[in-house]
Amino acid sequence: MRSDVKDLISKEEALKRMFAAWTPERKTEIVPLKEADGRVLAEDQFAKYNLPVVRASQMDGIAMRSASFTNGMPDTSQWMPGRDYVRADTGDDFPDDYDAVIAIENVEFLKNGGIRLPEKVNASRGFNVKPQGADVRRGSLLCSAGRILHATEMAAIAMGGMDAVPVVKKPRVAFLPTGSELVPMGAVPERGQNFDTNSVMVCQMLRDMGAEPVLHPIVRDDRVILASAMDKLLPECDILLVNAGTSKGGEDYCAGILAEKGSSLFHGVAAVPGRPLSAAMVGDKLVLNLAGPSFAAFYNMDWAVRPLVCRALGIPVPERARVKAILKRPFQVPPFFSAMSAVCLEKAPESSAAPYLADILSLRGPGAVGSAAALTADAVYISALGEKSHGAGEIIEVELLRRMP
Repeated sequence: MRSDVKDLISKEEALKRMFAAWTPERKTEIVPLKEADGRVLAEDQFAKYNLPVVRASQMDGIAMRSASFTNGMPDTSQWMPGRDYVRADTGDDFPDDYDAVIAIENVEFLKNGGIRLPEKVNASRGFNVKPQGADVRRGSLLCSAGRILHATEMAAIAMGGMDAVPVVKKPRVAFLPTGSELVPMGAVPERGQNFDTNSVMVCQMLRDMGAEPVLHPIVRDDRVILASAMDKLLPECDILLVNAGTSKGGEDYCAGILAEKGSSLFHGVAAVPGRPLSAAMVGDKLVLNLAGPSFAAFYNMDWAVRPLVCRALGIPVPERARVKAILKRPFQVPPFFSAMSAVCLEKAPESSAAPYLADILSLRGPGAVGSAAALTADAVYISALGEKSHGAGEIIEVELLRRMP
């Protein structure tokens, strides 16, 4: 093994150390049900009422008395609305005198108010009548704690009579972009400058994970200013993400500052891009120093930060959809790292052994693509430590970043 990687720990070991050192405090808050989309339900929810409250029609029709059909089909031509039948549309209650509903499609209304029905109409007691509690029964479990709420879960809870729900409070994750070369979006970059694109990406990823991002303005590479910014953010968050300054550059101060402020958990992981990732505990706060390049920061966020946010919310780490694809050309896997590679997919011919063809994008060397192309790829391939390289025509399984046709 190469001397520069032999001391690097695996992703699994890095997560193990962070989980052992950091125990998130799980708090609950009450939010209006209409604002609960994407939130994690903190307590089981039980119905407060029956729906229907008494009963309801299962379809648009007319309600009538089943007793009228005891001796066969009655003469309905002289029936009168409000006396022999009433209208009962879908979901409507109707007077207790009536106990069966006939679909409106089977009813012919006569000019005198009477009706004509098919000869073999079913008018038995309870026919097309939804009984009390058929949709929701009082005291029944509507939704279990730990469920991520979306439209259907919210509708089910609303049926039980609730307009507010207890949810797990979002972990606050602060993001500190660092680098004297960074300029905000909207600026005109000059020579040697670069846009602070990671603030956009990281904050949106945090929202998608279910966290509350706390964004700090760009801080230049100055040890005193960097340390002060960290001191300001630590009381405001559960996790602090410091971006860049974790490698071996002349202005990479962040990892050293964290080592002085707290206890280091690791510095460097056998995962590329983004192997300089480091983590430390500063008091009871977990601080991660992410790699600076955008695709490297994306990988750091994906395997390191996402599990931490999910742990704080008490939910499993979601898995991406996977598809099989045929490699269009040989793919060299770095054997000492777990590597994330961007993948472009295209439909394979119908007779192929897999539905897609895969083109692995390279960020370095001949044929390298830019960061924007990597970040907008269709999928990623994540190799395992010690995995062998692959030849053209081999089938691999990739994780989708977006829906494919």
